[in-house]
Amino acid sequence: MEHVLLWPSQYPLLLRGLIEQNGAFILDALESWPSCSTSKDEQGVETTILPPVFYLQWLKPLEPFESCYFQHIDEYDEQQQAYTQQLFDHIEQSGMTRQAISIMLLERLAQYSDLALQIGSTTLPNFFELLVSLKYEQVFEWCLAANMSLTAQEVITAWEHEAFRAAIEQHIETCIRDRAQTATLATDKLLQGEEYYSLLELLFDDKAEISLLLEQALLAQVMLDDVKQPKLMGLLAQGAQGSVRDEQGRSALMWAVEKGFVNVVEKLIAYHDINDCDEQGQTLMHFAVMSNLASMIDLMIASGVNATQTDIHGQSPYRLAMKTSALVAKKTLEQHGIKELSEKGKLLKIKQVHILYALASLLLPIQLALFFSEQVEDKSLFVWGGTAVGLLLFIFARNVRRGQLYPNLPHPWSLKGLTAISWLSVSVQVLFALLILSAFFRG
Repeated sequence: MEHVLLWPSQYPLLLRGLIEQNGAFILDALESWPSCSTSKDEQGVETTILPPVFYLQWLKPLEPFESCYFQHIDEYDEQQQAYTQQLFDHIEQSGMTRQAISIMLLERLAQYSDLALQIGSTTLPNFFELLVSLKYEQVFEWCLAANMSLTAQEVITAWEHEAFRAAIEQHIETCIRDRAQTATLATDKLLQGEEYYSLLELLFDDKAEISLLLEQALLAQVMLDDVKQPKLMGLLAQGAQGSVRDEQGRSALMWAVEKGFVNVVEKLIAYHDINDCDEQGQTLMHFAVMSNLASMIDLMIASGVNATQTDIHGQSPYRLAMKTSALVAKKTLEQHGIKELSEKGKLLKIKQVHILYALASLLLPIQLALFFSEQVEDKSLFVWGGTAVGLLLFIFARNVRRGQLYPNLPHPWSLKGLTAISWLSVSVQVLFALLILSAFFRG
């Protein structure tokens, strides 16, 4: 559908009156100005006529290639065309900026017409949004200084642009028509991760309530699947610290760790207990494993996070890496000396140690049997050799048990008894060998 904006034949007279400050021309143009409306013809073409204040922002019809919602068409006769062209040439030679010219014309028009009434008589286009699109921040500020007020949506739209914020901040007490509705829209924007915290600070006196909204916004954003790190950094720049949690007890920091947002984590971790857990007992290291990023795991270890603490199900970060096939996380943990066995590997390690204990224990009755056997001539050699083998088996078993990979699991009493027997057996073997050695030297 084609949208056409008509420039009424009265516009050149109005413009001439404003430039020459001729009140008669201004009043004649305003009185004969066609009614502002939009009509549609049989071909579906929409034709719009706007209040004079809108045309003063463009000054002259836009060319077809210039970006605009409307196609601009004038209704001037040849004499008006020639006059307006001369007028625009004179304006361009004056050295004044477009915004300065617009403000001058608005000031003069305001003496003969209610500008706020003109602006409010149509919503398409929206006057203040037009100023934003044209980047007319000086005209925008002049309008607010002239006690014109903004709707909630106009405030939100203008606030998105840095150049227009200062004007709103300066006239915050008078420029907002509906503060409650503006606060509602600003809150929605904040929860979407936009930078509206400072606007809410201007609207609310309760700083604690605003801070809570900011924290909720950070948590809501970091939980999104498609969130980008710069949006989170924007919320942190506004003062968010990640103090609220979701239904599973996860903080924004935990979510940021899991998603691999290293820069966000570096900012947030200063405000949190490094040994913090969610309701499942998962630590920051568990979430770092879920990120499967070496840099995140390195950061957690450098920050002092316990890399071996288990959750409520007894699952350590290393076991989680193995379970989820997080190979980068597993390799990085191993590079930091953190490694665990599988359940089968744990049982094999326990079995290995206690087989060694059993062998060391069996050597004592074998030694005694050989020592008291009449068929063995060099009994002392068997005693010393058996004792040496028993000691080596026992020492090797103890080293394996003290090793980092040995599982910290409760053992049944039978294995505990086997351990005690091995201690006793090796002690007796050593005493027996010392006794034989003593007898050998006395002999």
